[in-house]
Amino acid sequence: MELEKSKPLSLFIFTPLAFLVFIRPFISGLAYPAFELWYEISIIFLVIMIFSAHGVYPERSRGVRLKNIVRVIRPGGESRTNPYILPISLLLLSYAISTITSVNIPNSLKESLKFLSYISVFFAVSQTDSDQKKILIKAIIAAALIISVYSIYQYIWGYQYTIDYLKKTNTAFLLESSYARDILLSKRAIGTFPSPNILAGYLAMAFFLSLYIFFSGRNALKIFPAVIILIALIFTKSLGAWLILIAAVVVLFFISYDDFKNKKLLFAVYFILIAFTIAFIIVNRWERLTNLENPHNSITQRLNYWRTSIAVIKDHPFLGVGPGNFQEVFLKYKVGLSTDTRYAHNILMHMWAENGALGFAGMLLLIAAFIYKSIIKSKYLFLAGLAFILHNLIDITYFIPETGLFWWVILGLLLIKKEAQAE
Repeated sequence: MELEKSKPLSLFIFTPLAFLVFIRPFISGLAYPAFELWYEISIIFLVIMIFSAHGVYPERSRGVRLKNIVRVIRPGGESRTNPYILPISLLLLSYAISTITSVNIPNSLKESLKFLSYISVFFAVSQTDSDQKKILIKAIIAAALIISVYSIYQYIWGYQYTIDYLKKTNTAFLLESSYARDILLSKRAIGTFPSPNILAGYLAMAFFLSLYIFFSGRNALKIFPAVIILIALIFTKSLGAWLILIAAVVVLFFISYDDFKNKKLLFAVYFILIAFTIAFIIVNRWERLTNLENPHNSITQRLNYWRTSIAVIKDHPFLGVGPGNFQEVFLKYKVGLSTDTRYAHNILMHMWAENGALGFAGMLLLIAAFIYKSIIKSKYLFLAGLAFILHNLIDITYFIPETGLFWWVILGLLLIKKEAQAE
């Protein structure tokens, strides 16, 4: 499947787009909600500018390439509907209907605005040409590298400085039970994100994007970002992200197997790396893997979140409770001793609970279309998106704007002619 050749966006449009993509992981929507609002408005306004500056020409090569969004061109000239259009349409419809029937309309309007910024960045990225797409990938990797270096500093030196300072000031912080205290004493890299798990999900995606750049140039120095990102990912001590990384690496093994001459050596290297990672997980997470009776165990917590999600879905199967309202009904349906949460920790359950059956169907079709179509485009873009989605089956990075926007960036990056991509 190939797309009609597209022309580059003007620098007047592309420069702010690249800047907004670069700074996305540095802006915390939880810490700075006002900045988050302006960011979302800026992304949407940028798409309006694309229409205004380039015009709309469905059939001609100039202007906004709506054909690149609605239709794809197969070799020989045969056209076919873009596989992302149906799921995106279903998602838009689900947000509209579920917001109208929402248990808390202001929450739903805020969440709907976030989704509009998601699809806006998808649209904007899809309008770039192959060279501009590579610049966007490099911008993402540059940001991930900066965050990784900071996270490594945080893990090796930063936390100890903070602990020493707190001890000197005789603060009660180290004696009180809190999430921040647990992160500090357990030394889990958190970077600029709300939690180590969210940082890990972001870095897993960025890791495979960095491999895309490395294998596109075959320059030994280009492996440096991947190594730094991987080290930072390890320092998050995120069990879920480690497991997802193993799964994605196994997929990489199978889709790359025929490309290597020395297959026995490749198998041995993969086996050693996976065995080492599993051993590392067992050593660092043995108690968490075995003590499922502990209500604070993250595995136990997720099982309770999923049971709660199922209870919400049973009572609101068609329309859901409205976007952004999972937390509003959580206590009513709460199962076990799980802590309060805004999210179901499973992207499909969460979409069904909040956006109803249409939201669930739209997200399921979007994931299916991505998996079915993207693997023939670029194995490393595919693996970046796959790692992100797999992680969201057990976590929440899609719903955190600092990370969730990159799923839609990847979808936009995949709308590119196959021969223009590097493997």
